[in-house]
Amino acid sequence: MRSGKYGFMLQARSITKSYGLLDALRGVDLSVDAGQIVALLGRNGAGKTTLISIIAGLLKADGGTVEVNGLDASGHPDEVARLLGVAPQETGVYRVLTVRENLEFFADLAGVPKKKRTTQAEEVAEQLGLSELLSRKGSELSGGETRRLHTACALVHRPRLLLLDEPTVGADVATRQQLIESVRGLAADGAAVVYTTHYLPEVEALEADIVIIHQGEILDRGTQAELIERHHRGGLWFTVEGELPSGVLSGLEVLHQRPDGDDREQFLVGGDIRMVELVERFGSQAAQLVSVERNLPDLDRVFMAVTGESADGDGVEPVEQAAR
Repeated sequence: MRSGKYGFMLQARSITKSYGLLDALRGVDLSVDAGQIVALLGRNGAGKTTLISIIAGLLKADGGTVEVNGLDASGHPDEVARLLGVAPQETGVYRVLTVRENLEFFADLAGVPKKKRTTQAEEVAEQLGLSELLSRKGSELSGGETRRLHTACALVHRPRLLLLDEPTVGADVATRQQLIESVRGLAADGAAVVYTTHYLPEVEALEADIVIIHQGEILDRGTQAELIERHHRGGLWFTVEGELPSGVLSGLEVLHQRPDGDDREQFLVGGDIRMVELVERFGSQAAQLVSVERNLPDLDRVFMAVTGESADGDGVEPVEQAAR
């Protein structure tokens, strides 16, 4: 992972965590610079929330170490807690309190002096489009407004390290955009951000560096451009209805295969094969060819190349099982 202009804010090393026979994390390393946004990209169950919970001190690791701004989290929990802003997946606002009261309460918990709480609450409310809602109770907020308040409570004390676990789940378009703009602004001011998601457009909008986590392991990391250059292999995606005619895949490298409904299969073949050549391979059975498209470079295809699965879709079969 690249080194930023401020230096490391987070260093998690060799983190392990098991639940019975399930290894949720298998020796995970994660470093984040101050001023850097790292998108922890993985499907549900990949280990993202477990890792965030361990970094935040909400869950004890079986092994490994966490340092925040050079402090060992296990040896200096109170000092580290003051550096953190954490917004877990489940919203945690007080419905009986107003927006202002929620923000000032969480500022108090984080040790913000009383004379600064009102100012910082109003600033973060402005940042997340909550200024006109400061006197409204949590019970009177919409889902998107509640999600924004939830994130604002994690930001109100101006944390040095921000941990956002699927922050836009269930959020509307406006809320999603405001959150992304706020995260980018925080990073520009020097905060380190870990942002877990499986929603690829958010990763692109954040211009984040990417860490791909799958089944409790980090499989790859880098900038978007680096990952695309490393894993994009060209070729064609095509969809077949019914049984694939014999000979179509002869001499081709089959990169992926996955189901597409009850009686359809999708294939990704690599190389420089042209669409017209593929159609010619079907001959008189060309009617079975439902669609063909060029395999263009994007993050979903990178994720699939690294993990063998789509970031938010069905898994695909290993290459060894794909060729018929």
